[in-house]
Amino acid sequence: MRCLSIFLLLIGLHGSSGYSISLSRSSFVKRGLASVSLVLVPELAGAEPGKLEGVYSDPNHPKGYRSITTSASKLTIEGSDTSKTSKTWELTGSLGEGDAIVIDFSPKGGPKNLPGKFVGDGIVFPDGNKWPKVS
Repeated sequence: MRCLSIFLLLIGLHGSSGYSISLSRSSFVKRGLASVSLVLVPELAGAEPGKLEGVYSDPNHPKGYRSITTSASKLTIEGSDTSKTSKTWELTGSLGEGDAIVIDFSPKGGPKNLPGKFVGDGIVFPDGNKWPKVS
């Protein structure tokens, strides 16, 4: 949305600057569609969902694991709290601005919208817990 807002702002400012602009209708539409594509495809706008993908450990569950995959602005976490051979669970979440994420822990009895942030080599949560990325 930020790119679309900037695009609209620039068009508005340009129109009020006293200069005339001669854009054909097709040129205007092409430029508008290019800006909209940046909003609809986060990878083109600079978001890096792929850097979140991988396997993480959790100090609160040292024998467990968390495996994160991303798709557009969504993320899926498969994991176990005890070992790779025990029963697994799956959580969903979303990618936010910058390195922010939000995870729905309600299937495990936790909060529905827990924020987190990818910082350096792992994901940090508000309670101070950090999931280090192991691969």
